[in-house]
Amino acid sequence: MPTKNILAIDIGGTKIASGIVSFRKGGFDVSNYQKIKTPRNKKETIKKLLEITASYKNGGRFDGVGIATLGRVNRERGVVINAGNLKGWQNVNLKKIIGRTTKKEVRVDNDVKCFALAESEFGKSKKYKNAVYLAIGTGLGGAIKIDGKLYRGEKNIAGEFGHMVIVNGGEKCACGNRGCWQQYVSGKAIEKLYYKFYSKRKNARDIALDSERGSSKDKKIIKKTASYLAAGFINIANTINPEIIVVGGSIVKQKEILDFAVEEVKRKALIPARKTKIARSCLGEQAILIGAAILDAR
Repeated sequence: MPTKNILAIDIGGTKIASGIVSFRKGGFDVSNYQKIKTPRNKKETIKKLLEITASYKNGGRFDGVGIATLGRVNRERGVVINAGNLKGWQNVNLKKIIGRTTKKEVRVDNDVKCFALAESEFGKSKKYKNAVYLAIGTGLGGAIKIDGKLYRGEKNIAGEFGHMVIVNGGEKCACGNRGCWQQYVSGKAIEKLYYKFYSKRKNARDIALDSERGSSKDKKIIKKTASYLAAGFINIANTINPEIIVVGGSIVKQKEILDFAVEEVKRKALIPARKTKIARSCLGEQAILIGAAILDAR
């Protein structure tokens, strides 16, 4: 990896993170890290992005800009084609908008593709040639590495595992379909399931903590969620047969959920696929930011 300082920006459904990522001798540093709430409309979001880039431009030197964003991206043109959770966010030419302000080369890609780049370069899948990456947040995004290279598919959407249907006719998804995997494994999904079972409101973190403390009611919710998580893992292990599945997001910080899901995979996947390793991301919430910087540093 060349020695460079890259302004990296991670545009998510709930937050925009940014920082200067510096690569040195096989490692990295993140400095001047910032995080703000994502505005709910296109105009305000672009305004905030311009403010962010201006603040870094005034604060010091960087060699290029890497942007990770939710949604479908034409990475050659640097255009966000659509991003479901951002209102009015269609055909936004971030390469042109941010390049005009910074006077630097700007590279843009899907956020989970960036997550995969970071994990492949610095994370737990570094030594593996075949891997799947999952980022579970408001939705569920994925990416695939085959023979050491990121597999993108025809339109750069390969890895949209969140839209695998695991419950026929189930919960409605933002994509218009029903029963998509991402509708069953998020924090909101846990809260919705708790309400469905007990007609009471309770946040996902408290449900997970009380389950770990031995509450049978909460453990029932966590195990049910883990079974949904395992269903997706099993589909991936059986069809793609990666050496490792790397998972990021707050949901898998809850040890019980991932542990229960891994046990299900060991019991129910095809026998060769049961050897698929399933690991939490070791790069934390800055993984996507690091991947965005890799876009420009290569």
